[in-house]
Amino acid sequence: MDIFEQISRGIIVCPRTKQKISVQLETGTIMTFDRKYQYKLLYNKIPILLDDAHFIDKYVSNSNMAREYEQLPLEEKSIIARLKRRLSSDYRSKSSIKAFNDIFLNNKDKEDVIFLSIGGGPTRPCHKMINLNIGPFQNVDIVGDAHLLPYADNSVDAIYCEAVIEHLYNPVKAVNEIYRVLKKDGEAFVVTPFLQPYHGYPYHYQNYTLTGHENLFKSAGFKILESGTCVGPMYTIYSIVSSFLNNYLPSFASFPMRVLWFLLGLFFRPLDLILNKRANSYIMASTTYLVGKK
Repeated sequence: MDIFEQISRGIIVCPRTKQKISVQLETGTIMTFDRKYQYKLLYNKIPILLDDAHFIDKYVSNSNMAREYEQLPLEEKSIIARLKRRLSSDYRSKSSIKAFNDIFLNNKDKEDVIFLSIGGGPTRPCHKMINLNIGPFQNVDIVGDAHLLPYADNSVDAIYCEAVIEHLYNPVKAVNEIYRVLKKDGEAFVVTPFLQPYHGYPYHYQNYTLTGHENLFKSAGFKILESGTCVGPMYTIYSIVSSFLNNYLPSFASFPMRVLWFLLGLFFRPLDLILNKRANSYIMASTTYLVGKK
């Protein structure tokens, strides 16, 4: 179901009032039915459904997300693209991969299913995912705020949210929004950092232990179906040392040391395939995951 059909069915709504909206293609605008609120339609295809539309320019100008998105390929069919992906692999746990596949890939052929990716783009892990992000970056379908989702109550089948919650100034409000828009029995697959260096887009507010991650979603009303390590301890060590080399060594020493560390990482990062199976892997996990059910 494309964006405009979701709007016409009242699934995508005004983020402020949750009223139905209508698209005015001739003027490139979107309006609530009472005409009280108006939004922009970028390139006549991307709804800008933000409480403060001027926030986009300020955010993008202070963020390196656009640059990073441009560097990531939309298609990964070339040998070079596949090699780069292999070399940068984080060797996530089999349980987290299975949990994702069970929710999204095993249900991707259901008719009219709505999968929402919060913080999505530039890739689309499942072809039916709608990518929502705070800026009009590459492959983003809707510009919206995780704290004020432009979706009606009980309208989304499943939500994917990875590496987003750490960047939210009010994660409690955002998780309540995820709960609100999910249908009854709908599921959220969420991956959030625990032991990772600061990485602002442009801001980084918090990381979560596995217990804290679970509690955040339980407090919003979710039933936690499963949780655990997503990206494991070896990647934690690799990323923290990489950040140290990049940020604190003088430039003449930083580059060769980072190259050497990257090459060493090719050998020891795969150890996470073993460590992720251990019951205590979450103690030094780079990221943890959970599946929450409404």
